[in-house]
Amino acid sequence: MIIKEYNNAQAFLDDNEATLLQEEAISQLILYNAYQNLTELGSKSCLFGTVQDEENIWLYFCNVAPYKLVIYSPLQVDLSVAVSALAEYFGINNIIISGINGRYDICQEFIKQYSAFIPCTFVEKLVTDIMEIREVNDIKVVDGLHRLAVPAEDKIITDWMIQFHIEALDSEMDYEAALKKAERLIKEGRIYVYENSERKIVSMASATRELPNGIAITYVFTPEEFRGMGYAASNIYYLSKKLLGEGYEFCTLFVDKNNLVSARAYEKVGYQIVGDNYEYIMIPMDDTLYD
Repeated sequence: MIIKEYNNAQAFLDDNEATLLQEEAISQLILYNAYQNLTELGSKSCLFGTVQDEENIWLYFCNVAPYKLVIYSPLQVDLSVAVSALAEYFGINNIIISGINGRYDICQEFIKQYSAFIPCTFVEKLVTDIMEIREVNDIKVVDGLHRLAVPAEDKIITDWMIQFHIEALDSEMDYEAALKKAERLIKEGRIYVYENSERKIVSMASATRELPNGIAITYVFTPEEFRGMGYAASNIYYLSKKLLGEGYEFCTLFVDKNNLVSARAYEKVGYQIVGDNYEYIMIPMDDTLYD
């Protein structure tokens, strides 16, 4: 197997973008990282590449700090040889990762082989289904109003973003950082809320990660007291319909595999599962790894 590194993300896209776009929703993390780092020179902390032999490209990968290593393959075959080669390459070159995102089989093989070179362990953080919609179903929505969030709602949006990180991402978010992000997303017209019949906002969602043909929806959050009432599904229905109407070919979102209620609600709207993603955190067993 040959590990091919690229000098920058643009060179990586020149060779591989067409293939990655064939499953755009599934490969979105690599694509988005590439688009955000087009001119960044290749290094251990900003690395794009492929694993290939003389006939096929088996894996596509990127390692962009501070984010986790992302590995993608469109092939539904045994990838253990290719994954093992990549893990050995990272290990021999002492490329320290913060974690890994990818298909279950890819992650498991990489973890096993990488740990043989780098003293570390991995902890599962999130297991999500990747969902995609290209046409919205007609559904019965809850009485209310779907609209953009306004600047005066920045504090409540900040609180919801922090709760979203805790519940959905199992991570904490600094309040000041969350406030700045909320203010920016509201200013850019990316945060959408659902207002119930009593004119109280009860759910939010954000259209954030733009791709060549689609867009990802995240920060889908409803406070506990308003859950189970259809507000999130109604908000997603209107937002997805709006985005598709603006010319995006598809919308995509990541849903916790254990959150069956949300998954069924999105399926009613028209979302379908097209792939999944397993996320692991790398925990070093040697404090000198980051020296």
